[in-house]
Amino acid sequence: MPITFWRRLSTPVKQLIIVLILVILLFAFLIPFSMMVTRRVQACLDSELYHQGLALRSWFTDELYYLREEARLLAESESIEDLIASHDDKQLRRLMGLYQNAHEADAIYLITNSNEIYTSALSPPLDPETVRELALVEMGFHGQVFAEMLTVENRIWLMSVAPHRSNDSAIDAVFLIIREVDSGFLERLVGSLNEVIVLTDGNVVVQSHAGYVPEQVLNSLTQTVRGRVDEHLQPYTVRFNGMSYRALTLPLMSSHTGTYAIALVKNAEIVANTMWVTLRGGAIFGFIGIIIALLLVQFHVVEIFRPLRALVKSTQRIAAGQLDEPLEPTGVAEVYELATNFEIMRARLKELLDRERSLSENLEVEILEKSVALEEMCRSREQLMAQLISTQEEERRRISRELHDETSQELANIIVRLGTLARMVEDDEVLEKLQELRTEAVRALEGVNRIVMNLRPGFLDEYGLVPAVQWYANARLEPQGVQVKMKVTGAPRELSPYAQASIYRMVQEAINNIYQHAQAKNVSIRFDWLPDALRIEIQDDGRGFDLDEALKTEGHYGLLGIQERVTLLNGTLKIQSSPGHGTHLIIHIPYILNTARNNDSN
Repeated sequence: MPITFWRRLSTPVKQLIIVLILVILLFAFLIPFSMMVTRRVQACLDSELYHQGLALRSWFTDELYYLREEARLLAESESIEDLIASHDDKQLRRLMGLYQNAHEADAIYLITNSNEIYTSALSPPLDPETVRELALVEMGFHGQVFAEMLTVENRIWLMSVAPHRSNDSAIDAVFLIIREVDSGFLERLVGSLNEVIVLTDGNVVVQSHAGYVPEQVLNSLTQTVRGRVDEHLQPYTVRFNGMSYRALTLPLMSSHTGTYAIALVKNAEIVANTMWVTLRGGAIFGFIGIIIALLLVQFHVVEIFRPLRALVKSTQRIAAGQLDEPLEPTGVAEVYELATNFEIMRARLKELLDRERSLSENLEVEILEKSVALEEMCRSREQLMAQLISTQEEERRRISRELHDETSQELANIIVRLGTLARMVEDDEVLEKLQELRTEAVRALEGVNRIVMNLRPGFLDEYGLVPAVQWYANARLEPQGVQVKMKVTGAPRELSPYAQASIYRMVQEAINNIYQHAQAKNVSIRFDWLPDALRIEIQDDGRGFDLDEALKTEGHYGLLGIQERVTLLNGTLKIQSSPGHGTHLIIHIPYILNTARNNDSN
């Protein structure tokens, strides 16, 4: 239904609908895209602030470590020990001047245990009384080498102290190095970066002089830093008069005078403008693309789609089997050539279909004839195999009967006559020879009886299939130490002699395989006389084998013989075996045709 409605619309209406859909899709894409770009820009800005904040915090930590080590090195100087002990003011001030020249940005103080203070700073930032009252100086006289950030006289300082020990290890003086963290210091620390730094201990505030941030924003940041002294690193936004600033606060360290924090501020107007720039640029390029797309659509509708639509209808007729109606090529050169080729294909296809129809009819007749011949051949083969097996069994029976009636009787007579003759001979040597001859005759008689039983056991004809299998399994396997278990369920059915002999040969072959290859300890033989078929299971716990490999290898004709006999009886054979897990044969013989096949077996 929607396709039919669309086809009924005029081309201008279709183009208008397409334009509206494209505009909606454009803005549906541009809005999330611009938001994504904005988030990426803000993430880049925050990442820059984050890494710069970490670098600043690391710088303050490294600077305090540097000042502490400088104070320790000054305190360990051997050249000053005698001057302190002799109270040589002139030389002490001269030496302090040398130290001061090496620390242009710092002020160095030497405080002796007699409360004398030496410094060579041109204008010392702290007066002697203030220096004497510093808790850091007291820590130095207690033997500590220490550096921290302090607030003194409403100004923030980096200070380090180290004790100087005399020859007797007594502390006779301390060195103090101080550096003020003022707006100029922070401005130099920012350098070429376009950030503002605000440093505070919660009361005293020091900020760098960056002209692009309004004073009101700096005041707001100062309050924010004071309120976030103990918070974790987290960027946030400050807005004033429509302007956006991105700020980051992070704690520096705690000292005797408070906990210090620092804030970095960066103009974030680029974040606010990113979305509108992205939307505007995307919309411009999108509308240009839509116009170009509409022009292309118009060209394709007029020059390509209409001829193709006619060509599609023609191909649909061809697909439906209507090959008699020719195609009419139209459209631009490429479409015209395509339609011409389709027409050629239609003509050839019609010719091929006619030829295929004729060949198919001839092939069906030939296949039918071949199938009949093959079926007759298979039937003849089965009859021939059955006749061969019946003839073989009959020949076995004849040879067995002759061996039993003639050869066995003659050997038995010879044994009896040798025994009689032995009783008549008195010569010990001749008697011994007669006994040996009689023993060999007995052994020959046993061999003949064994051959007779293998050819055609009398049990099979006299007592039936199951007792014959029971006798053969016990006689074949028990002398090898194999435990044989026999189980029969159901009422036995009368089978044709052919079927009975074939089933016996199958089981006989399976028992011979167990005897020759399985190395089993236990064998189970089960006969289940089911309502419609005889089910035979033969299972051993021997070494088993790989069935696929056995069927591919020469010398495993016994399995093939079993399969052939099962097939001739219209039965099924299932073999389950694997190396180390024994072998399980399941034979299923239906009663149909196997209970009345007397003619085939005789």
